[in-house]
Amino acid sequence: MEQLLPESVAQKYRDNSETHRLLLEQAVEKVVRVAGRVGVTPDEIVSLLESGMSITELLAFLASKPSGIA
Repeated sequence: MEQLLPESVAQKYRDNSETHRLLLEQAVEKVVRVAGRVGVTPDEIVSLLESGMSITELLAFLASKPSGIA
């Protein structure tokens, strides 16, 4: 027998999920923007991540590229 969540809990979950989705989209947009400034394309970001690079390693890699961004 499936137990149903009270509507208030379900709504809070939906609200939190939407907030997290928006925050994730904003973070990805910022990473892509910074990567573009240092000459790394979105396709290259995907390739690096698919090859096993972690987000932390990707950010360190982008920070190590010469850019003019201080």
